[in-house]
Amino acid sequence: MIFAPALAYLTGEHSQTPIVQRILGMKTLPIIVLTLAIFLSASAIAGTPDYICKAPAGWEKNAGSSAPEHYMKNGVSLILTIDSAPAEAKTLDAYVEFVKKKYAKALKNVKFEPVKKLTINGIDARELRYSGETYGMKMKYDVVFIPKQSKYYTITAGGLGSTFDALKADYQAFFNSFKFK
Repeated sequence: MIFAPALAYLTGEHSQTPIVQRILGMKTLPIIVLTLAIFLSASAIAGTPDYICKAPAGWEKNAGSSAPEHYMKNGVSLILTIDSAPAEAKTLDAYVEFVKKKYAKALKNVKFEPVKKLTINGIDARELRYSGETYGMKMKYDVVFIPKQSKYYTITAGGLGSTFDALKADYQAFFNSFKFK
């Protein structure tokens, strides 16, 4: 089932770091949309990755995550997933619109910024910024979609609205470090 990997995140099984517990004042990390990109993952690619993506200094790797890359710092996560293109989303722009519909259903008061066209290390990509609420918490997200053949490499920065903007330089560096081998 496509949604199975995300359930581990939602239950907090992979998010039990003391700093996250202190920030949220809860035992588990109820940031559902933070890992919504996992909902779209059909499976992680096994073996040697065909990409390079480096987290900035000071980010803690979430070793228990099923995402190929997952780092955390101050209530914000950096996540890379590799998603299969659904039949109804054959182009990069169609894929972004497909994903926006999923995100809109997962959050309350969702506000999308206009999608930006950009290039990451010579690769045509799209960037989607949005915000919303879950469990009474204000959340912010910045997501970059990079196509390769019939897959989309989705790089998500997301977390608590109160700490998200302060880490912009870090998550932008994470986005810009991405390249195919």
